Amino acid sequence: MGSYFGRTAFCNLKAGANGPLDRSDPRRIGDITLHGRLGFGGMGRVFYGLTQDQEQVAVKVIREELTGRAEVRARFAREIDALRTVQGAHVAGLVDASEEEDEQPWLAVEYVRGLSLKEFVELHGTLAADDAAVLGVLLAGALQDIHRADLFHRDLKPGNVLMGREGPKLIDLGLVAFADGPSDLTTSESTLGTPACMSPEQANTPKNVTSATDVYALGATLLFALTRHYPYDAPNLAALFMRIVDPEVAPNLDGLPVEFEPIVAAMLAHDPAARPGLAQATTWLSELATADGTSLPVAARRLAVATYVERESDPPEIEPPLPKRRDIGQVIVPGSVVALLAARLRGAYASKARF
Repeated sequence: MGSYFGRTAFCNLKAGANGPLDRSDPRRIGDITLHGRLGFGGMGRVFYGLTQDQEQVAVKVIREELTGRAEVRARFAREIDALRTVQGAHVAGLVDASEEEDEQPWLAVEYVRGLSLKEFVELHGTLAADDAAVLGVLLAGALQDIHRADLFHRDLKPGNVLMGREGPKLIDLGLVAFADGPSDLTTSESTLGTPACMSPEQANTPKNVTSATDVYALGATLLFALTRHYPYDAPNLAALFMRIVDPEVAPNLDGLPVEFEPIVAAMLAHDPAARPGLAQATTWLSELATADGTSLPVAARRLAVATYVERESDPPEIEPPLPKRRDIGQVIVPGSVVALLAARLRGAYASKARF
């Protein structure tokens, strides 16, 4: 669906759910005019809309029958708080949201056009090594922005990275954990996250995740970007979890470029304490990204150009309406034009004065 929410776990969106608004759909939410559906699922609906400033947004709305459930509202409020807290060039930002006491909770974030990293790799193949290194640097920076807000993402995966016009955007803070202690919304019996990119400690004790969990997920995401496979594979979910939590089973690094092997292997270490911090990972990846002498900003722009592919299901871009025709006395004319007209008038009057 090409949006912030197009592939989130929150809505478990159904294929083909995007399109025009249905009769039962709202036309406005807050100050946002809705123009179409992006998807729907078990927890809610997602719409495409425009703010009063003509900013494109994706709007997530909880299903009406779930708004009375305290745990659903609490988790949604936590996502809004996280989005308000995190600021970063490569994290999709909050545009507007409902107030806590509103009957119908909703939130709107910037709409990001383009494929997810997962879709791009599946449709167009794996990334070049230098592009993957830049991707790692930018995602590490996005995670650092999240960690500076005392949050952990907990669900970084190729499907939650959108390859937009301006480069990758990390999305979906619906499973964030606060760094100041376990959340009462996560029990020791509930495993939250995506198994393919889930660290051993997240699979075992989801309440005790640290920043090292996001480092592991970054390593798994880079592995997929370069090889099109994840650290572990198994015929069923139970067997997959067994492989992830077993310290004797090493992650599968087949197909990984040799220069990435020590970096990704370190990020996927079974012991969280053995993994590098994001600052160290950024240093290693930056060296790979700039090994040919290209500066990091130029390399980042090259990545954006190489990976931006607009999806067929992205809604048409809506041009802002033209200003209404006004009386000539109300037209605002640029100063340079005024100066030119004044000079011509002075010249004309001067010519008449000479006769």
